[in-house]
Amino acid sequence: MLLLTLATAAAATGALDRIAVGRSIGIIYSANAYPFSFRDADGAPRGYSVDLCRRIVASIQSDLGLDALEIRWSEGNTPRRVAAVANGEADLDCGLTSLSLGFQRVVDFSHPVFVESGALLVRRDSGILDLSDLGGKRLGVVPETSAERRLRPLLETRLINAELVPIRDARDGRERLLEGELEAFAGDRTVLLGQLATVLLGQLAGDGEAVTTPELLLLDADLSAEPYAFALPRNDADFRLAVNRALALIYRSREVDRIFRRWFGRDGAPSRLLETIFFIYGAED
Repeated sequence: MLLLTLATAAAATGALDRIAVGRSIGIIYSANAYPFSFRDADGAPRGYSVDLCRRIVASIQSDLGLDALEIRWSEGNTPRRVAAVANGEADLDCGLTSLSLGFQRVVDFSHPVFVESGALLVRRDSGILDLSDLGGKRLGVVPETSAERRLRPLLETRLINAELVPIRDARDGRERLLEGELEAFAGDRTVLLGQLATVLLGQLAGDGEAVTTPELLLLDADLSAEPYAFALPRNDADFRLAVNRALALIYRSREVDRIFRRWFGRDGAPSRLLETIFFIYGAED
């Protein structure tokens, strides 16, 4: 109801007109959503989403023929970001917002910028290469998560008799996996990438020697899929087109690969589903 109340026209002119006159653009981001968007130690916005937004701003600056374009940063969680865009406080949301029908009552959206999908983290010596290999294996999962809700009926439908073991969180799952208490654990792909990166960076023992750990393997799994995009002012076709043209170029030129590796590590390649998104929405004019 709050969002519906805030869904009023911010101004008679479109966002591009306001940006051109004011030579500034308002962007609201999440300060606590690493690695997508966060405030660094110096107070500056950083992250995967922020890098995409900075390139969008550069594209809009070029389109408008401006020598410079100031960014007015503000912070907020998802409801706050959507409300700020809906009521004209910000021109562009730069966090990670679900592209939902509910939000589309009050804002429009850019092309998808990320798809959160389910995955498995397994010991490389476990012999697990697919969901079908989980029969008789100990599979960790955090209770009452989207991964668990999708996993249980999926295993039942495919007649896979894995032993589901409750874990506290992703860190607990990683530690129990390395200790041999689990052969795999399931969760959101991005979260598991973070756990994999922690192991790959290496841990130091008390005597300064590196702790050797078994190699881990990340496997995509059809557990969940949720598209994320940037919220935009509703019914502003010109601004939406400017944002989407910039994203299409980022995808088509594969600049998105460099941004992705920067924030998700050398083993953080986009999933097949996300690669498909980049291909479809990277169409030329």
